[in-house]
Amino acid sequence: MVPAKGFIQGFNAIHGRVKAIAIGMGVLAWMTAPAFSIPTTVHPAFDIKELGLPDKYRTMGIDFLSDGRMVLVTTGTMGGGEVPNPDPNSCVFIVSGATGTGTIQVSKIASDFRQPSGVNVVNDKIYVSDRDAFYSIPSNAATGDPAANRTKILAWPMGAKWHQWIFTPIFSGGKFYAPYSGSIRVGGPSDVVASSDYSGAFLRWDPDGKNLEKWAGGLRSPNGAGMNDAGEMFVMDNQGSWLPGCTFMHIKQGRFYGHRQSPPQAPNWAEKLPYQPPAVWIPYPSQIAGASNSQPVYVSKGPYAGQWFGGDANGPGLTRFALEKVNGDYQGAIFRFSNATGASGINRMAWGPDGALYLGSMEHFGNWPGNGLMPFYKMTPKASGSVFEMLAVHSFKDGFEIEFTEPVSKTGLAPANFNVTQWHYTRGAAYGCCKDAVENRTVSGVQVSDDGKRVFLQISGLKAMEYVVDIKLTGVKPAAGTNALWDNETWYTLNAISDRTWNPSVGLSQRLARTSPLSSGFKVGSVRPGALIVDVDLAGDFTLALRTMDGSLVEERSGSGPGKYPLSRGNRSQGVYLLELRQGGDSFARPVLF
Repeated sequence: MVPAKGFIQGFNAIHGRVKAIAIGMGVLAWMTAPAFSIPTTVHPAFDIKELGLPDKYRTMGIDFLSDGRMVLVTTGTMGGGEVPNPDPNSCVFIVSGATGTGTIQVSKIASDFRQPSGVNVVNDKIYVSDRDAFYSIPSNAATGDPAANRTKILAWPMGAKWHQWIFTPIFSGGKFYAPYSGSIRVGGPSDVVASSDYSGAFLRWDPDGKNLEKWAGGLRSPNGAGMNDAGEMFVMDNQGSWLPGCTFMHIKQGRFYGHRQSPPQAPNWAEKLPYQPPAVWIPYPSQIAGASNSQPVYVSKGPYAGQWFGGDANGPGLTRFALEKVNGDYQGAIFRFSNATGASGINRMAWGPDGALYLGSMEHFGNWPGNGLMPFYKMTPKASGSVFEMLAVHSFKDGFEIEFTEPVSKTGLAPANFNVTQWHYTRGAAYGCCKDAVENRTVSGVQVSDDGKRVFLQISGLKAMEYVVDIKLTGVKPAAGTNALWDNETWYTLNAISDRTWNPSVGLSQRLARTSPLSSGFKVGSVRPGALIVDVDLAGDFTLALRTMDGSLVEERSGSGPGKYPLSRGNRSQGVYLLELRQGGDSFARPVLF
């Protein structure tokens, strides 16, 4: 028997932190989730308010029409992982007035979906992913029969299977993409026959429903996908069998992302593909939202441009992801970011045309007690909001750089201010298996950049490939003002240790936008296949380096005095690289195509 509030067992139930104990004939008691220590207030750079919608909606999708009206998709049936019957409360609404100051009006335009899990608006045409099919909405206006205002484009070929959703569709390059659940049973184990040859796939298909294909695979319970400005797609996945913690993943075509069918079942179709580790492991259990991670949103502008915000359908507040590329692949840090969403977990998010972030919730977090409170929030960036916090973390060959939003006080800054722990995640068939190899790391030295915003931690013994580095700060203060550090902890996923050397004068990302006496000291003299000759016009010793655009070293050589110096890209493909010149405490880099 599935509990009435069984999303615990279904949509996000077995996503993480939720464990069932069978008592008697199907009666389930639920463990209480550990308390979170995520900030309880809204981030200082934002204002937040509950949007005055006329009802409380279980939000399954948010998007916007070109005229600023919101498209809101809801579910009526909670249920477990089974496929429910069509429900008149599983709807598509058009919300006007949300992005302005006028009266908010909500109009139901389509209904009787089974359990929709995402929406996408393409050229003002609305598309909805439901449990059994992918639909378009013929009319964006209310009709006499909202149940009839939908057209089935593609019937999912997976059948009526338990815990099978096609989440949050993305439209890119004339195709739709979406993550599809892996095959699991009640309680979360994966020791079941794969529901179909599509199990756990990242899907791609045409807008007319043709050419459904498996683009990548190995997903477990991927409740949310997003795309950055470069067209790269990312997915949140949720903890369970073969997944020791929730993950944030860069999806690449033809890659396997780790979820398997447990013995004695036959392997999942994707297990033969090359493995791609997560960009970020989200610690589980931990003090951050890592229970049932939901739809991520990319940040295109402002102080967090290039980063991501994430929600959690079974946890409070928002987290923030700051990624970097090392050896051509993404990895990076997760931070606690903001709260003030009460006791409601955030299931769906979307940026509005007004620049605000809209947050739709799913009842009460903490094993779904189902109190019926499902606020809808609007989170607006402030014109000026001062906050002292960690902005990003970067890997270097002998440690990490922490980048701050404001200069730090150098007074009293010492290795004792930083506590570093590292552990490994090993995938296993047992639910949540396994966190292992937990070790403390010693910070042997601390350096502060010239601008005061970057702190380098020299650390030896770091291990890479699905290792998480937990960094806790104490006593770190701003150089000016009275702002306390907004949060004092971050978790960095170390898949590869960068070979970059830390420079106190200026960060790599800034070198292209600054002036330097070195800028006129070198130029590309000639180019031949795979190599270039650099003309250096400097007296004294210097170092030349060729790097990828993410800063990874390709080749480095030292020189002295004016001359012609060759650099090779080896077996790498033609593209844009950074040509860097260092002398004394100064450095300068410029892009070069060869």
